[in-house]
Amino acid sequence: MLDFSIPAFGETDFLQSMENPRTQITKICAADGELYAAYGRLLRENGFSAREGTRTETHLYSAFRKENYGVYLNFYPGLGELYIVTEEDSTYFTYADTPREASVTPQITQITLEDFGMSYAIRLSNGRFIVIDGGREFEPDEDRLFKCLKEGSPYEKPVIAAWIFTHPHSDHFYCFVGFADRYGERVEIEKFLFNFPEADDLVHYPQLTYQDVRFSYNTQPVHFITLMRERIAQIGAPVYTAHTGQKYRIGDAQCEILASMDDTFLTDTNINASSLVIRMELAGQVIIWAADSAFSSVKLAQKHGTHLKADILQIPHHGFQSGTARGEIDAYDLIRPHTCLLPVSAYNAFTVFSTYRAGTQYLMDTLPDVKEVIPGTPQRTITLPYNPPAYAKKELEHAFLAGRDNAGARTWIFSDLSTGREEDFHFTLLNTFSFAAEVQIELFFEDKTRKIRYIKTNVAAGSIRRVNIIGEDVDSESLYFNWLSLKTQGIPENVPFAVRFMCEFPIVVSHPDHTAAYRSSVL
Repeated sequence: MLDFSIPAFGETDFLQSMENPRTQITKICAADGELYAAYGRLLRENGFSAREGTRTETHLYSAFRKENYGVYLNFYPGLGELYIVTEEDSTYFTYADTPREASVTPQITQITLEDFGMSYAIRLSNGRFIVIDGGREFEPDEDRLFKCLKEGSPYEKPVIAAWIFTHPHSDHFYCFVGFADRYGERVEIEKFLFNFPEADDLVHYPQLTYQDVRFSYNTQPVHFITLMRERIAQIGAPVYTAHTGQKYRIGDAQCEILASMDDTFLTDTNINASSLVIRMELAGQVIIWAADSAFSSVKLAQKHGTHLKADILQIPHHGFQSGTARGEIDAYDLIRPHTCLLPVSAYNAFTVFSTYRAGTQYLMDTLPDVKEVIPGTPQRTITLPYNPPAYAKKELEHAFLAGRDNAGARTWIFSDLSTGREEDFHFTLLNTFSFAAEVQIELFFEDKTRKIRYIKTNVAAGSIRRVNIIGEDVDSESLYFNWLSLKTQGIPENVPFAVRFMCEFPIVVSHPDHTAAYRSSVL
């Protein structure tokens, strides 16, 4: 046990909890530089030695050791936040990497996944690999990973210098269990790096207790966390718990932990938000690995500022957005990558959801620095240092627009309808996206004073809906005051009318007897 309590200086504005049985996190919400320095002095006075320290304009970090204890301080002056992580039986200060002679060019392979997930094999110049996550527990994911390692290794037996698990979700770390069973003896794994909750601490993460029979007979992370730890114990390789601020040299890759469960454990129960965010320097370039991180929850932009500038970015949460769009965009303005890796199939990336998430759309269509977005299909290997080819930007623009065109249109207009035909009010709405669509409907008549507006309806993700546009299927009183509402205006008898459907993102609107007179262009 520590010889002193934390908070130690009478602070009243703080949050504190056990991250796991060995680790306590304390977040002091109204701190300053003097308090950060005071904790450093307190640790030294109690026999701790300062082992590591870094300083940027937005972040001060220091690490202290005493016997088997590690204490990690992260202070963010712009936010006035101080995080104190105390860890018993810390292995960080015993960290070691195995040197080998340089023999190959560094590469990153974004391994094919069926739909979405995350599996990366990073080949170092000494021929060893860093594996990030690995994908689902399906045999194809295991096979693709092993094939990539085998084909890219200069050694008869591929060497995984470090296997990094970013967070405990099925499409990220489950693959390891089956891979270890099938291929464990055909590879050499030197170490593991992750920061997961303990199995008996899942009360803090209600999202972890779900079962989803679409993907597996058993997708409870508590079950797979246990299996993962059992396989790691069988392999016998050391495990390092990644904490924010730490640096790990793996071959010629320098990895800095920009965010971890330390940053969100006290404030966000979404397990995506606990993802490791890693700044990697390799082959003269900077790569940001974001996993499924919620940039807004970890306050990435505010905490790291210009230190985020990178050449390559792995887009968080498969482009689906985790946290707020504003949090993502603020970070993207600082990262300003020329290449983005998007761990989701091209179909999902450009047609189903990614391009209509504001942050991902900003990367694909607005941020001028981005020259290339590489989706998860087909499998792709890039050699470092990497720069996009001259044609990449045009290909991105084409894929972006083609995906939107494939999804439908944002505006649909039908004319030559008659209020005398009941069936002319019945339409079918198709939403091909992975999130619900809110559709706004307006009716037009020859007499402009009869216009009806602000009728709204919703279509569930990936579904069709048959809608009577003046019936109970719609919300015709969505505004508190609407002087052109359906209720106020009423429907005139036996007169021609037109209808306009509008949605924030493309949908498909059809009628069995009428063809749309107009649908909006994707341009």
